[in-house]
Amino acid sequence: KKPLLSNTGENVLYITQMLARKRGNASLVVNEAGGLAGIITDTDVTRRVVAKNLSPESTCISEVMTANPACVNMDDPAMDALGIMVENHFRHLPVV
Repeated sequence: KKPLLSNTGENVLYITQMLARKRGNASLVVNEAGGLAGIITDTDVTRRVVAKNLSPESTCISEVMTANPACVNMDDPAMDALGIMVENHFRHLPVV
């Protein structure tokens, strides 16, 4: 499945609408150079936007995303990825 991508300057409302439209629950966030800047998940939105009563229209994704997330390489063993996810209680792990 192809990952959903967002830009650091987009707002939370735009991202959540995109996630809902594409039936996703996470998006990789890329910077202007196209590099991985972070990840935004449905849990991030719930805890960092909704629970704090922030406006999704005026909150920039870069303010609430998980910056510099742990990730694995495409050729890393699947068991390594699973180990990272279990140890850190991750539901999402970018593969680069």
